[in-house]
Amino acid sequence: MKILLLGSGGREHALADALSRENTAVELIAGPGNPGIADLARLVSVKADDPQAVAALAEQEQVDLVLIGPEAPLAAGVVDYLQQRRIPAFGPTMGAATVETSKADTKALMMAAGIPTAHAETHRVASEAKAAVKARFGAPVVIKASGLAAGKGVIVCQTETEAFDAIDRILDDRVFGEAGAECLVESFMTGEELSLFAIADGYDVLPMIGAQDHKRLHDGDEGPNTGGMGAYTPVSFSTPALVDDVTERIFLPTLHALRKRGTPFSGLLYAGLMLTPDGPKVVEFNCRFGDPETQAILPMLTSSLLDPMLAVARGARIGNMAPFTWRGGASVTTVVASGGYPEAPQTGFPVHLPSFGDDVRVFHAGTKRDANGALLTSGGRVFAVTALADSFAAAQQASRDAASRIEFDGAIYRRDIGWREAARLG
Repeated sequence: MKILLLGSGGREHALADALSRENTAVELIAGPGNPGIADLARLVSVKADDPQAVAALAEQEQVDLVLIGPEAPLAAGVVDYLQQRRIPAFGPTMGAATVETSKADTKALMMAAGIPTAHAETHRVASEAKAAVKARFGAPVVIKASGLAAGKGVIVCQTETEAFDAIDRILDDRVFGEAGAECLVESFMTGEELSLFAIADGYDVLPMIGAQDHKRLHDGDEGPNTGGMGAYTPVSFSTPALVDDVTERIFLPTLHALRKRGTPFSGLLYAGLMLTPDGPKVVEFNCRFGDPETQAILPMLTSSLLDPMLAVARGARIGNMAPFTWRGGASVTTVVASGGYPEAPQTGFPVHLPSFGDDVRVFHAGTKRDANGALLTSGGRVFAVTALADSFAAAQQASRDAASRIEFDGAIYRRDIGWREAARLG
């Protein structure tokens, strides 16, 4: 089995790790990869969002599966092109990927299908968006860039003044580029957030265990939104009954609506949920494995990841497949980021990366090697440090301790990943 893995972040390192642990006979090729993935795969140079280049590489290497990590290649139609060439690929087509690439289209789809979500309006003109806030939403309110913004295009505003500023920044200043050609004004929801992944074949889903992400930069959920500063799993309130409810009321109706629209979804469907007093509601969908939740979830997996992904990529149904199985205990992931992240990360610093035991896994997210082979920082989020333990408290402590031992100039990390779970467990 030869697999081409597209991407270069912590999520892709976690995918490579999971596939390597599942089957040592799997031959992994990664493009472009990173220094951590290089320990598990042969790295190749490829522009991951260039459909023709990816297909040419897949044909040259005669791969059995192309596994697409980030959203950009999906938005660029890499899967569509691979399917035309009859190359099995795990991920949705460009049309189905709009569940993430267009928050406006997806909100309209959910509201038309009766899928539980917050009320929202879409606007392209700042004055009209501000009028909607003032007349129909009030504060607190959520302002979102409709397109891809690397997980940073959502602004929770506590006052109308903050909302007006967010609208100006998105629509007029274009701080998120073309992702801000339109914005959503969305009702504020209260409750706890949950990330729930499911492998989908267009009709059925195979859900994973829930995780909780931590978007804010600083302890106590203070500071700006980021791509994610850490995650943990399992989440005590994510019961089998809740997962069944989300499957029946959210996942399956969404797949039905996408089929009806003519864009059936196959791949990894990620539901970002809010557990409101009225039950789970969709905050947003993503069309790929989440980062850093993947780094927390996959090390807990004890059944096959490859089998359902390969089945979906080959066009098979997964409704009769056995559910995923998981090890006991808990997994906590702490992200170690560069100084200045998320606005202006400072990179290029040498890294001291110590060795850890088997229960701590360090996933590279923003690293590179210089001409002499020295490891340097190269991105905003540099490492995702995952610790496995028999209890949540032990995993939380081990992840925090391991993160503190990774050294480079300006390193920052949160010391409270899973703080809500800690409070629940006492």
